[in-house]
Amino acid sequence: MPFLSARIFARTLTIICVASVTLAGCASLSSESTATDDPQLLSSRWELTSWPEHIIPNGDNGDPVVLNFSVEKGEGRVSGRAWCNQFTAPFSIRGPGRLTIVEAVTTRMACDEPAMRFEADFLEKLQAVNNYKITGKKLSMQTVDGKTMTFQAREKVGATAKIKFIYVAAKKVPCSTGVMQTTCYQIREDKKAPWQLWYGDIIGFKPSPGVQYRLRILEEQVPNPAADASAVKWTLDIIVEQELVESQR
Repeated sequence: MPFLSARIFARTLTIICVASVTLAGCASLSSESTATDDPQLLSSRWELTSWPEHIIPNGDNGDPVVLNFSVEKGEGRVSGRAWCNQFTAPFSIRGPGRLTIVEAVTTRMACDEPAMRFEADFLEKLQAVNNYKITGKKLSMQTVDGKTMTFQAREKVGATAKIKFIYVAAKKVPCSTGVMQTTCYQIREDKKAPWQLWYGDIIGFKPSPGVQYRLRILEEQVPNPAADASAVKWTLDIIVEQELVESQR
């Protein structure tokens, strides 16, 4: 899919930077900036959970906003989805707690007006990020105008993983994979659809007996799977809902 430059409110951002006591907050990479490996920053994906004066997309009201930081050959790059479009941008860690993210490029998909407004504002603020702090599984990023965006750590998977939402029944049922007898999850993507068997595992998912779940999972293609193995791998991202149901006889 083609990419489009996301130079959003660059003139305004420049004025903010010039007016600052120091130019350290400006969203541009200098010759002194380096993409230092911060193991905590790189070891997780980061989902936006809080941003003052903004409704955060999640589940039914839009795809989650997730950042994925990586460093290759000494060059930092942050990528992800800004509700509507995929984006990617260079980043640099200038020192302890000092972060710069520069101009992003995005895909060209058109979305509803609220999503487009949110996306434009989000990408603008990424370029204005000045400081960051990781506390446990929480990442806080502060912009030059003093606003803070908060992110929650999520498991890191391959860059091509797709986000899906599924319902999982309260109990497994007998099934067979070839000649082997086993038990399978009952799953569905639509709450009103009939249950279907899922023959594989859901990595990281440990259900409690008698509880029905709605999960957000990460789906990845498995290259060259074994003859009796699935070509798709599911990993638990978050538990969205859980409901205690009556035992089934």
